[in-house]
Amino acid sequence: MAGCKPVSVISSSRKAGQSLIESVLVVALVCLIFFGVFQVSQLFAYKEVLDYAAGRGARAKTVGFNRFMVFKTVRVGAIPNAGRLISPGYNGGPAGEHTVETPLIPLYLGGQDYGQLPAIMNYADWDSANDVTYPQPAFLADGTLRMEVRQRVPLRYPFHRAFYADDTVDMTGGSCLDNHYELYIDDRGW
Repeated sequence: MAGCKPVSVISSSRKAGQSLIESVLVVALVCLIFFGVFQVSQLFAYKEVLDYAAGRGARAKTVGFNRFMVFKTVRVGAIPNAGRLISPGYNGGPAGEHTVETPLIPLYLGGQDYGQLPAIMNYADWDSANDVTYPQPAFLADGTLRMEVRQRVPLRYPFHRAFYADDTVDMTGGSCLDNHYELYIDDRGW
């Protein structure tokens, strides 16, 4: 009996292996759930930014700005959803990016045509993955202005396919404001 192991040693090593496998499975499942929660929280943040951008666009329209100015105002309002700053070239982090873009916003808003805008300020997701569109504002029967901003939001957290079948989500932000510009200014669609 010198070469035989006691029964308790054999069963304890099997239990240790079993608990290791169970722990790995539980940790993997918890990580998957955390990534899902983080992605959902990011989508809520995108929605808030789109609502804000729509509110800025609606305000710009109600005070009489033309379509081009409304477009620029909505785009500036959607900067937090725009991704990495690519023009002017910047390789630092988000805090430094903010210091670079802040003085460029008035220049961007003062741009005279669509061709000037990318040279002043451009972001990685403005014209590619995020496909931001700005439909015409809708004037409701009671005199209010309804503005919607649509954006294709990329899903960037790992394992997002476990929860959603596509790599992007179409989101819409909206805002309603009382419309007073017709009393003061005639919009000729410039």
